[in-house]
Amino acid sequence: MLARSRKEAGTMPRKRTGYDAACYYDGKLLGRCTKADSDAYTLLMNACGGEAARVLREYAYFSPELKAILEKAALMQADRSRTGGMFHAPKSSPWGEVQNCETLCPGAFLVSTASHGGTMVANEVAAVLSPAAKKCGFKDKGYICYEEDAQESVVLRELLDKKLWKIPDRIKDKGQFEEKLNQSIRQYHPEYWRARQSGREAAEAARSTAPAKEAAR
Repeated sequence: MLARSRKEAGTMPRKRTGYDAACYYDGKLLGRCTKADSDAYTLLMNACGGEAARVLREYAYFSPELKAILEKAALMQADRSRTGGMFHAPKSSPWGEVQNCETLCPGAFLVSTASHGGTMVANEVAAVLSPAAKKCGFKDKGYICYEEDAQESVVLRELLDKKLWKIPDRIKDKGQFEEKLNQSIRQYHPEYWRARQSGREAAEAARSTAPAKEAAR
């Protein structure tokens, strides 16, 4: 579509008035956040042996900023553990031999074949995809695959939301591109769209109520 033009961490105190800290992994900046989120990142990573994917599996709630940071760390760790630091572009796909391949983010590839194509996400990167997004794809030889057009829109939307990928500059009208993604998802994957909207509303509600809770302490 594109290339082809219980343990709950929520009990920790939070400060939402502004970003006053940052999180890093392997010397790379993962994102700006509050001091409370930075402390939580360190605490949770230590509790899970430094495995970001395990933190995402075992804990129920994160602020949107901390969740995005952990997802980036999980991608970097998966990239390193798979092939010593680099995900190799697939040579074959469920649709045939790969003729063109574009890396969306480590472990996620937009592929084209002679007649068809789609997006292939390595299994190690699955931790950063929501359960609703994973249900829209199908498994094949170490990847979760998404057919071009209808299914592909889901994984592109997911990566955009998580700030793991951005619309390339060659797309001049980025707003129109996003709207086409949304229209495709609403048409072909209404359950995913409802899950996405529900998650966004819950995150916004948590963000708006956090200052009041903090003030009441």
